[in-house]
Amino acid sequence: MKKETKFNTMKELTLHIVLATISIVILVTSLPTVITIYKISIILAIMVILLLDFYLVVSNHKRFLKVTKIALICLLLCITVVGILFYASQFLVFVDAYGIERILTNHIATAKLLFFLICLSQPIFLPLPEALTIPAGSAVIGSFSGALLGFLGSTLGIVIMYFIARIGGLKLVSKFVKESQIKKYQEYVKKNETIILTLMFIIPILPDEIICVGAGISKVSFKKFLIIASISKLITSSLLSYSVYLAKIFSLTTSQIVLTSSILIACIFSLSLMIKKTIKRTNSKEAYVTESE
Repeated sequence: MKKETKFNTMKELTLHIVLATISIVILVTSLPTVITIYKISIILAIMVILLLDFYLVVSNHKRFLKVTKIALICLLLCITVVGILFYASQFLVFVDAYGIERILTNHIATAKLLFFLICLSQPIFLPLPEALTIPAGSAVIGSFSGALLGFLGSTLGIVIMYFIARIGGLKLVSKFVKESQIKKYQEYVKKNETIILTLMFIIPILPDEIICVGAGISKVSFKKFLIIASISKLITSSLLSYSVYLAKIFSLTTSQIVLTSSILIACIFSLSLMIKKTIKRTNSKEAYVTESE
C-alpha cells in the first residue's frame, strides 16, 4: 500500500514538473514580446509552486497537491492563450501585407496544412471571412482540395467553438465575444432554430464564432448542430472553392456568386420547409376529420 501511495505521489510530482517545464519553454522561446520582468516573475511563481509541491510531500500534506496542480494548469493556459493571441495578430498583419494566396504559394510544400489550420482557426479566433480564404486557398492547392480541407477545417473549428461555449458557459465566452452579439444571435434563432441556424451558416449574417457560441449557450443538441454545420459548410466550401471557374463562365465576381448561391439555397431550403409544414398540417387535418367521422 505504501509503495502504491509513493508511486502515485511521484507520478503527481512528475506531472507538475512537466506542466511547469512546458510553461517555461513556451514563455521563453515563443513569446518574444513579453517584457523580461514579467517573464522572470512568472518563472519565479512556477518555481515557488514546485518548491511548495516538495514541501507538501515532505510534510505529508499530499492532498493539497491538487491545488498546486490547478495553479500550474491555469498558468499554462494563460501563457498558451497569450501565445495564440500573439501569433494570431502576427498572422493577421502578415495576411494583410502579403495575402493568403501569396503566403500559400511561398510555402507550397506545407500549403495544404497551412490552409487547413487557417480554416480551423476561423470560427475560433481568426476574423477572416470564408469568401476570402477558401477561394485564395483553392487557387493554390486546387478546387477539390480547397473544398475538402475548407469543409473539414471549418467544421472542426465550429465543433471546438461549440464545446468551448457549452463547457465554459457565458462567463468564458464573453471574453471572446461581445454579449450584444450573442443576444442578436438568440433573437435570430428564437422562432425557428433549424432553418435560422442553417441560413446563418450559409449566408454571412453573423460570424461563425457567434453562431457557435449562441448554439452552445442555448443548449442546441450537438447531433443537430453538427448535422446543420456540416451540411452548411459543405455547401459554402464547395461553392467558394469552385467560384473561380463559375466567375469565368458567368462573368461574375466571387462575392456576387456567393450572394446569388446563398439566396438560391435559402429560397430552396425555405420552400422545402414550407412544403413539409403544409403536408404535416394537411395530414393533421385529415386525421382529425377521420377521427370525427
